[in-house]
Amino acid sequence: MNKQNNPQTNFEALINSLSAQGYVICENFLPEQTILGLRDEAHKRHANLEMRAAKIGLLNQSQQSNIRGDQITWLDEQSENSAIQAYFEQMHALRTLLNQYLFMNLQALETHFAIYPIGGAYQKHLDQFSHGSDAKARQLSSILYLNNDWQANDGGELRLYLNESEYLDILPTAGKLVLFLSAKFWHEVRPAKRERASLTGWFRTRGQLLP
Repeated sequence: MNKQNNPQTNFEALINSLSAQGYVICENFLPEQTILGLRDEAHKRHANLEMRAAKIGLLNQSQQSNIRGDQITWLDEQSENSAIQAYFEQMHALRTLLNQYLFMNLQALETHFAIYPIGGAYQKHLDQFSHGSDAKARQLSSILYLNNDWQANDGGELRLYLNESEYLDILPTAGKLVLFLSAKFWHEVRPAKRERASLTGWFRTRGQLLP
């Protein structure tokens, strides 16, 4: 298998793990300089008040900070920001390989910056809606973390539920990519003692991209 874009990324191991487990954790998905550029862009947009409180529900109509506490801004693939361009290039390379080797028929990627304030969290939930016209559009959830020097006592873990009694707590350290099947894995964001930034997205098979 050809390893594309970032030589640090082992696409073959990533796809094999995703196929076997339904989820995968990949360190150093993008070069450090790209992660720095993405982090700077996320914080710039936050400082410029370009983010809005994230909403929940089938049509993203309800804003309840006690359930979901992040602020988001959606990304445009036509952005001239070099770090955003590198991110989309890497994700498109990944999508091509997922379709080639796992036959996932992924057709699009929707993604946004997300910043959680100190104490912000997102209660246990699934990413794929099970009813409505957009059901089954989101197939694969993607989270790329942008947080430098993150320590275990900073909190803010992604808690990924493997079944009713087991879960993984994943630290949101810079450069780490987490992929998981959107319809299978319940997950939550634990409260953090520091501001927490990520790029969160979904590979889709069909349906209207958001917003």
